[in-house]
Amino acid sequence: MRAITIFKAVTKNWMRSRSGLFFSILFPILLLLVFGAIFSNTGGSTNFNLYIQNLDRTTPGGNPSGLSAAFVDALNATKAFAITNVPPEENATSYVQKALGPLGGNIRILIISEGFQDDLLNGTLKVRVGISYSTLNISYQYFAPYLNDSQRIAFQQGLVQMQQYNESLPERKTSLTIMLDVSDQPAMIVRNIITSVANAFNYQLIGAENVIQFIQTPVTSTRLTNIDFYIPGVTAAFIMTNGVIGLTSNTSEFKRRGIIKRLSLTPLSKMDWIIGNILSQTLLNLLLTAMMLMLGWVIFNVRIIPDAFAILLIFLGSVMFSGIGMLLSGLVKDVEAASAIGNAIAFPMMFLSGTYFPLEIMPSYLQTFAKILPLTYFSEGLRYAMIYNYPEGTYVNIAIVAALAVGFIIVGSLVTKWKEK
Repeated sequence: MRAITIFKAVTKNWMRSRSGLFFSILFPILLLLVFGAIFSNTGGSTNFNLYIQNLDRTTPGGNPSGLSAAFVDALNATKAFAITNVPPEENATSYVQKALGPLGGNIRILIISEGFQDDLLNGTLKVRVGISYSTLNISYQYFAPYLNDSQRIAFQQGLVQMQQYNESLPERKTSLTIMLDVSDQPAMIVRNIITSVANAFNYQLIGAENVIQFIQTPVTSTRLTNIDFYIPGVTAAFIMTNGVIGLTSNTSEFKRRGIIKRLSLTPLSKMDWIIGNILSQTLLNLLLTAMMLMLGWVIFNVRIIPDAFAILLIFLGSVMFSGIGMLLSGLVKDVEAASAIGNAIAFPMMFLSGTYFPLEIMPSYLQTFAKILPLTYFSEGLRYAMIYNYPEGTYVNIAIVAALAVGFIIVGSLVTKWKEK
C-alpha cells in the first residue's frame, strides 16, 4: 500500500528531527516528571510555612498558657504546617519579613491574643451552663405534670439559680488574628485548616461531639494517586499538539521545500499522503502514551492501564488532530505563519479543556466555550476509560471524537492541494 511508504518517510523524517523529537516526546516527559513530582507528593506531606506569635503568657515574658500551647500542638498535629515561633516582644510582620530575607516569601502569621486562655475558659463555661440550663428546662417541661408541689418548687428554684448564674457570667470570646497575603494562592487552604482546628478545639472544650459522620469511598476500585488522574489529561494535550502544531509545521515545511509537489508527480495519491500521515501520528501518539505510562509506573507508582477503549480513543484523537493539522496546512502556505496559527490554536485549547485545571473553577462563559473544543471530549474520554472505568461516558466521548475526526479529515483533505495547477 502506497500509504505505508508515506508513513515510513514521514516517521523517518520525524525521528531525524531533533526539535520534533524534543517537542513530541521529550518535552511531554519532562513536563510529566515536573508535575508528577509536584502532584504525586513523593517528598512527603505538604507543609505550609506558618509563623505563630503567642501573646498569651502565664506571666509577662513567661511561658505560654496551657490552652494556647495546646492549640499550637493541635495545629502541629495536622502535619500541614512548618511552624516558626515569633517572640511576643517582636513586631510580627517586621520579624517575618526579616526571617524571609531579601528574596521574600509568603507571609502567613497567626497571632494568639493575650488572655486567650481566660477568655476561652469563661466563654466555654457560659456555653456549658447555658446548655445545661436548656436541657434541664426541657426536662422540667416534660416531667412537671408528674411532680408534686415541693418537687416542682425545688426544680424551679434550681432553674432560676442556674439562669441567674449564667447571666452573671461575662460574654467572653477569644480571638485569633490571621495575617495572610491576598496574592498567596494557598492562603485560603491555610485559613481553612486553622479554622477547622479552632472549631474542633472549641467543640472539645464544650464537650460537643459531631453527630454527622462522613464516610469517604473511592470512585474507582483501584487506589489511585493524583498523578494517575493527571496522566490522561497531559497525554491528551500533547497528542493534540503533535497533530495541530507538529503536523501543521511539518506539512508546511514539506510544501515550502517542494517535497509535496514532487510527490504529486509520483503514483502516490492525496489519500495515500493523508493516510500515511495519520498512521505516523498514531504511532507517535501510542509511543508517547506508552513512555508516559512507563515512566509513571517506574517513578510514581502509577496504576492505570489503558484498555481497548483508551487505545481506540488515541487512534481517533490522532485522526481528529491530524485532520486539524491538514486543514491548517492546507489553508496556510508560509511555514512561520502555519506554526504561529498552530500555537495560537493549540495552547489556549490545552489550558481551557480541563487537561490541567478542572472546568469547574473556570467562569461559566469559559466552561461553555470549553464544550466546543475537541480536546475537552478527547481528554474526558481518556479519563473515563483509564481512570473511572465508566463505559457510558467513554462511549459518548468516543462517538463525539469519531464524528469530529471524520469531519476534520474530510475538510482537511478538501483544502489540501495535491496536484499543482
